Amino acid sequence: MRWRFHILIVSAVVLSFASALGAAASTPLKAVSVHLQQKPRTSGNVHVSFHASRLPEGGYYYAVIVLKPYKKYTRASPPPCATSSDMQRTDYGYSQSSGEVALALTPVKSRTGHWCPGGDYLGAIYAVPHAPPCESSYPCRSEPYKEPCAGVRPGCVEGVVARPREWAYPEGLPTPRASGTSIVGHFTVTLPSAIRPSTAPRTKSARS
Repeated sequence: MRWRFHILIVSAVVLSFASALGAAASTPLKAVSVHLQQKPRTSGNVHVSFHASRLPEGGYYYAVIVLKPYKKYTRASPPPCATSSDMQRTDYGYSQSSGEVALALTPVKSRTGHWCPGGDYLGAIYAVPHAPPCESSYPCRSEPYKEPCAGVRPGCVEGVVARPREWAYPEGLPTPRASGTSIVGHFTVTLPSAIRPSTAPRTKSARS
């Protein structure tokens, strides 16, 4: 009888521990406050940062911005400028010792090669509770993405968060591909209405 009693105690302890782990894993993540660079440039990358806790199992954060309905452009006739950040080469970021996460958003390839002047972009921070399919090697053919990702710097890689056919202007934010992903922050980016001229000095023409 004693050994049965001990088994019951051990089983109860194991079940309690498993329940505690399950509760911890299911605890929703806290919303983050996203900080945007003061003056984003139409022709440059958009930089965002926020403070967040480290995610379990090598989890990571990434950001995406998509263009809100812009002028009279439609899905059949999209604008010539970047309608979103580049979802084929998206930064994966990790919380540093200070708790800060910094991410750069690159405009997707377009005819103009830059963001839409005067465009409003809707953005979100995604939290993925497990490690990416590869660490810093290229190409990467691991599940579940089967897409290449390239090392950027120690602790940060790039990856695919949406294929071209999975998102198109003027849709909203893309649905996460990785299981268990949640959105922990929203933000907006408004680009200047005019492209800033080059700061390169002008060359004076010689008088005849």
